[in-house]
Amino acid sequence: MPVNLSRRTSLAVGLASLAAPAYAQSRFPDRPLRIIVPVAAGGISDTISRFLAEALRPDLGQPVIVENRPGANGILASEAIARSAPDGYTIGYMLYAAMTLNPLLISSLSYKMTDFLPLTPTFKAPMVLAVGKDVPVRNVREFVDYVKRQGTLSYGTLGNASTGQILMEMLRGVSGIELENVGYRGETLAVTDMISGNLPAVCISTMNVLEQHRAGTARIIGISTPQRIPALPDLPTFAESGFPIDYSYFHGLVMPAGTPAPAVERLHRSLGAALQSEGLRARLTPDMQPFVLSPAEFSTMLGQETSKLGELVQARGIRLQ
Repeated sequence: MPVNLSRRTSLAVGLASLAAPAYAQSRFPDRPLRIIVPVAAGGISDTISRFLAEALRPDLGQPVIVENRPGANGILASEAIARSAPDGYTIGYMLYAAMTLNPLLISSLSYKMTDFLPLTPTFKAPMVLAVGKDVPVRNVREFVDYVKRQGTLSYGTLGNASTGQILMEMLRGVSGIELENVGYRGETLAVTDMISGNLPAVCISTMNVLEQHRAGTARIIGISTPQRIPALPDLPTFAESGFPIDYSYFHGLVMPAGTPAPAVERLHRSLGAALQSEGLRARLTPDMQPFVLSPAEFSTMLGQETSKLGELVQARGIRLQ
């Protein structure tokens, strides 16, 4: 079901701004801040959060503590962010599924996206479709024709309602092919099965199959963005094969709804500079693009993404495992 995040977030910002004159009288920030992260230490989300914490410290004049709250596909961290005081001292790092898919697929979810004030995305990245070296296709058009001849085909992802399945359901919708999603606990496990010949294809994040693609033990035949990625120019797009698909996943920063506007503006200015710095770029993988929007723009984007995914979930019958 579509969620009008832009309208509700604009209202939240407007109400928060009523308190701005009083809030502006005090020096912000005047004590340590924290970033709540939905993963354990290590990995790209934690790396980005720790870089931001270090980058914000000299700019804000206060320590920024990274607080790891792993578990339940980002739900535990999202709950903690939503329940935090809206005083400007809590920043939440949210994963793609926590912002877009969880609200659509989990009826008993303990938070709503209106509990948050979106600050900005951190990065966006595509998904790729790859096949084993013995599968006789080199682009998505050939893949679709091959599947039609076979009748159906299995592909590996991180499971139901994963970004890999979302992309392949988009392909099913525009091509009419039949596919079977095989869920794995990790993308490297799916790639291992594909290389060994036990699985014909995977739909996963780029970097988990790029080395095999370059070594010739697997073949990336399609990337989900409309244009090729400048850092990886040899990877063809779905659109180049005639399938107009535009899909990326992204992570984002939020604050509790009701956070005063001066704090939002101050932190967005500092975070935006850090996210566009060379220091952050050096920590991202080649498929990831730094991505900064204003709070209003990010709110609109989340609403549009949720609406698009809601239609896909209904049309394709996507469910959590």
